[in-house]
Amino acid sequence: MTKTAETQHDVHELIKKRWSARSFSDKPISKESLDTLIEAASWAASSMNEQPWKYIYAHRGTEAFDRMAACLMDGNKVWAKEGAVMLLSLAKKHFERNGQLNHHHMHDTGAANTSLLLQAAHHDIFGHMMGGFHMQETLQEFNINPEEWDPACFIVLGYLDDPSRLEEPFKSRETGKRARKPIDAIAEEHKH
Repeated sequence: MTKTAETQHDVHELIKKRWSARSFSDKPISKESLDTLIEAASWAASSMNEQPWKYIYAHRGTEAFDRMAACLMDGNKVWAKEGAVMLLSLAKKHFERNGQLNHHHMHDTGAANTSLLLQAAHHDIFGHMMGGFHMQETLQEFNINPEEWDPACFIVLGYLDDPSRLEEPFKSRETGKRARKPIDAIAEEHKH
């Protein structure tokens, strides 16, 4: 099942195809495929070409994957544990070249995450970014220095499965129609 977006303008098919799935099959994601997605992320635009993102990842069936899933809030843990790969997306707070605060580190990491997910959609791999995780447990579990790095989100990746496997309210969310705010609600022309 795919949930291709219905757009009013000629939006690229890959953008319309990407959505935040929750029902994943048990098909694994190969290292080569995952490396391709991470390389796509590496080509995202960033302030001063700093590339402040970093990924920690694990494949389902490993202790490392279970440790990552344990950091999620219960509402995400229920379905995300079925994904093929889990990633923790990190954003470096300071510029490497001068140590100054990079005010765009989270923005740039979000751009990398989107590039990763668009490349994934091209390969019929779907992902779901999750801000619902326990921050302190995550920092501690992965020995992250919060002065240096911000955990941006967890991302679960996998191939789609039948949404009927999900419990409510996730089944309804998986099968419901996608919607976005209209353009005039998110953009306005500056005329002064």
